[in-house]
Amino acid sequence: MTRGLFSPRAWTLFALLVILCVPSSQAQESSPQAGTSETTFHVSSNLVLVDVMALGSADGHPVGKLTRDDFQVSDNGHRVAIKTFDSGSAARPLVLWFLVQCSMKDWDAQGSGLFRGHIDLFEPALKDLDKQDTVAVAHWCDNGDAAVDLKPTPNLSELTRTLEQVLTLVVDLPSHNRPGELALQKALQHIVDATRESAPEAVPVVIFLYGDYSAMSKSEADHLIDELLRTSAIVFGIRDRQSPQIPSFWTAQGAVAKYIADQTGGQYLIETPETYAEGLKEILQQLHFRYELGFRPKSLDGKRHKLRVTLWGTAKDQNKSLRLRYRTAYVPIG
Repeated sequence: MTRGLFSPRAWTLFALLVILCVPSSQAQESSPQAGTSETTFHVSSNLVLVDVMALGSADGHPVGKLTRDDFQVSDNGHRVAIKTFDSGSAARPLVLWFLVQCSMKDWDAQGSGLFRGHIDLFEPALKDLDKQDTVAVAHWCDNGDAAVDLKPTPNLSELTRTLEQVLTLVVDLPSHNRPGELALQKALQHIVDATRESAPEAVPVVIFLYGDYSAMSKSEADHLIDELLRTSAIVFGIRDRQSPQIPSFWTAQGAVAKYIADQTGGQYLIETPETYAEGLKEILQQLHFRYELGFRPKSLDGKRHKLRVTLWGTAKDQNKSLRLRYRTAYVPIG
């Protein structure tokens, strides 16, 4: 009795040829699974991943009920197809980079000194980290020093110890100008470099614990932002309510940390010691309920591209009060 037109061996060879002829990128994109393997493909295939936080206007809580078809993405004003979509636990894990300034004599309220001795107040919020999330620490000083103090680790007790240790460094200087500006730039560059050298799955999240009494030329601040936009970095900040606000400058960008946070899709919060944990919990909740939209850029030109993400179709009509927060641009590189 015949079994068909091909022998079993011929069927095996035919199936093997079909598998070999399917482009690997097509096979990956059509996979219904979401998780680490798909995220690795996103990064290695030059897909731009846009992290979007959808927030209710009334309470600011993240909304986690949207789908791929509810979003529309524009690159420099041109609509692009959303190739990949992840949300919630299916999105990439986080690396929380806590960035602080060395304490300065008679200058605690302007920098990070108000957090000294109170880092343990953040510990209740750190319990909300997912299993794959990690933490890290970096610092800068107004004498020009900057360093990574703790590389990404799941060890939360090491985070508390390292932050307190860094904040015991006291710098006594007559002025707090150019060396400090350059050190802040160096500290952020350390984080960018560490991100590029690490596995691509995790999202670098910089969290300033800093009064942000700072200024910098806008061109230098924008250069820093370009470096961060070459990665998936999102910048947040927590400022103690006792910290004074820096006055406006005509020739420089004031409140540099907040400016960087706004441009990368993050947020700067004003808290008291009693609400430190609540502020960090709010940040983590937004990140863990975020949406990750992936699209392929038309060119890897190394220039800043303006991003726009909007709601689309019935989602737009049904969520008129919803606010979307995401990075304002990206820089495509090979």
